[in-house]
This record gives sequence, C-alpha cells and structure tokens, in this order.
Amino acid sequence: MTNPYAAPTPDVGAPSGGQNFKGEMEASTGQRFANLLVDDVVSMILNTLSGVVLGIVFGVLGMQDVPQLFVFFVGILVGFGYYAVCEATFGRTVGKLVTGTRVIHVNGGSASFGQILKRTAIRFIPFEAFSFLGSTHGWHDRWSDTRVIRTR
Repeated sequence: MTNPYAAPTPDVGAPSGGQNFKGEMEASTGQRFANLLVDDVVSMILNTLSGVVLGIVFGVLGMQDVPQLFVFFVGILVGFGYYAVCEATFGRTVGKLVTGTRVIHVNGGSASFGQILKRTAIRFIPFEAFSFLGSTHGWHDRWSDTRVIRTR
C-alpha cells in the first residue's frame, strides 16, 4: 500500500525536460546549446595550439609537409582528450563550468570513468548533434546513461 502523503519520486529512466534527480534539475536546452558553443570554441583553440606545436616539431625535424591524415587524427585525439579528461576529472567541461551544469549518472550519482569514455566516443558519431531533435537527450546522454544537471 502506498503512502498518499509521501513525496513523489521521479522516474529516472524516462527522459523529460526539467526532470528531477534527487533534488537536481536537468540543464535547459539553452544551457546545453551554450555548452556546445563554448566547448566548440575551446576545442578549436586546443586544436589550433596542437597544430602550431605539430608544425614546430615537424619543422625542427626538417619535414616540410605534415601529413593531413595525421593532423586529422591529432584533432580527434585532442577533442576526445578535452571532453574525457574534463568530464572524468571535474564532471564538467569549460562550457558546463560557464553555464553552471555538470554530468551525472542517471541514478543521481557521479558518472563513472567508463560512462564518460563512452559518452565522449559517442560525440564523434557523425550527425550525433541531430539526435537532440525531438528529444531532450542526445545519444551521448541516452547510450551512456548520463544526464547534464544544473549546479546553480
């Protein structure tokens, strides 16, 4: 028999905007979009810096041309490292820090390192950003059992 005076408990598995995770509210669509924009700018800066470093290293080694495929894979590694290191270490990226949000497990606890790696790898699936159309959670949220919540 259920207690009619008990506080309601959220259905953690069902995606819905503004869902409650043990007193925490999910990040808004605007916050998520701002995260994307800030993190894209940070990624571009990091990729540019890695390109400069590669250019210097290849110049010192006397190589005139840097193989484009190598530059592409370094860019992927830098982007992967940015998301994986920031979210695994702090639970947030620079974008999430700016917007006052962080990543958690769907049960309300901290996301595991494995979940963060999975979440990060899924981001690199082509057109993954479009997985938000018609849903409040993208593939990188759903498939890694993580959510982004407000911290302020």
